[in-house]
Amino acid sequence: MADQFAQYVADLRQSLIDERILDGQFLELERYVANTPGRLEEICAVYFRHAVKFTDLMVSRLQGPPYNSLSIDWILDRYREKTSIFGATRVTHQIDCMRKNVKDGNFESCKIAFEHIKWESEVLQLKVENYLKVKNQDPPIEIEDQPDYGDMNSDSE
Repeated sequence: MADQFAQYVADLRQSLIDERILDGQFLELERYVANTPGRLEEICAVYFRHAVKFTDLMVSRLQGPPYNSLSIDWILDRYREKTSIFGATRVTHQIDCMRKNVKDGNFESCKIAFEHIKWESEVLQLKVENYLKVKNQDPPIEIEDQPDYGDMNSDSE
């Protein structure tokens, strides 16, 4: 049963890669902290707090016109660095799309790309938190010998 559970966790992790939610960078991070219980969860919590800060900063920057392209691009660059280190593939891709729109001066498209970043960040958080919850569970216990309770249908009174 433990082997089946370990395979289930491995399959769940692989699905995050296959769906391009995460990449090999996350796997490296996971391997790096494997011997420190709770460290991966701590890193994920910090990353998701950064996502909230990014969102708050970007909301205020997209209130224009006027828009400060340099400020928006700087915030995107900093957040992209964090998402890339974390291995958040789809979030990183959306950041790249938004940066292109900033460089083109297309701020309406920037706002749309920002909504995509927020959506992908929510999906990422939900799926990573679910993965960590499952990963940290104890495997189900297999009951090998059932006690004999006798014939449960007979009246012994």
